[in-house]
Amino acid sequence: MNDIENRIKKAQSDSAELEQLLSDYLPLLKKQAGAAASPLLDYEDRLSLAMLTFVSCVRQYTENRGSFISFFSVCFHNRINDEIRRQNRYLKSIQPSGFDAAELEAAAGKASLEAYDREQERLSLCEEIDRLSEAIGVYGVVWKDLPRICPKQARAKATCRQLAAAVLLNPEFHSMFFEQKKLPQAQLASALFISPKTIEKHRKYIVTLIILLSGDYPGIRAFLPQYREVIPIEDGNYH
Repeated sequence: MNDIENRIKKAQSDSAELEQLLSDYLPLLKKQAGAAASPLLDYEDRLSLAMLTFVSCVRQYTENRGSFISFFSVCFHNRINDEIRRQNRYLKSIQPSGFDAAELEAAAGKASLEAYDREQERLSLCEEIDRLSEAIGVYGVVWKDLPRICPKQARAKATCRQLAAAVLLNPEFHSMFFEQKKLPQAQLASALFISPKTIEKHRKYIVTLIILLSGDYPGIRAFLPQYREVIPIEDGNYH
């Protein structure tokens, strides 16, 4: 019996282990949900079905069913198809009499394209987040800490934008940051007459701003309407 089978056997009678197992395999569930695109089910619905199917499979699994992952994949595929059929039956039941089948097909096609576009946007944003997380990690900044380190006061945010602009526009500061991988805090404090304590307090946020503004992160920037206030350069090229 391999490790996952041991864990499944334990999870069948231990709710804490079941919860941990679900957490550990969440990346797999997200991947499966993302691959099962359908105009009738959005990503969140598919992920919910994947999680429910996973829990059900854990409770039903026995060694004679073969690989657990294969068992889950088949069950999830069947669950998705069942839900799609159920949604289709519902749509047909509420379809007005005399509704043009061609119109229905066109509407379904449009919905499918829109669902595909949303899925591509989601995947692209996830990729951006991964790249940004890796980039700021070099400077000791962790993605999950960003909400906590973001300044609350507008004045502090404006100061951080000013400091980020200085690094991006000053060749010396730019070189120290990107080549030596360190924020030139003392030099910034002297050049901009800003307290070193203020710079140190917001160091992680300033680093994140610099990385975000110097890289290709259009999806993340869309959530930050003030990002262009940092440097008024239309083409976004800060190098």
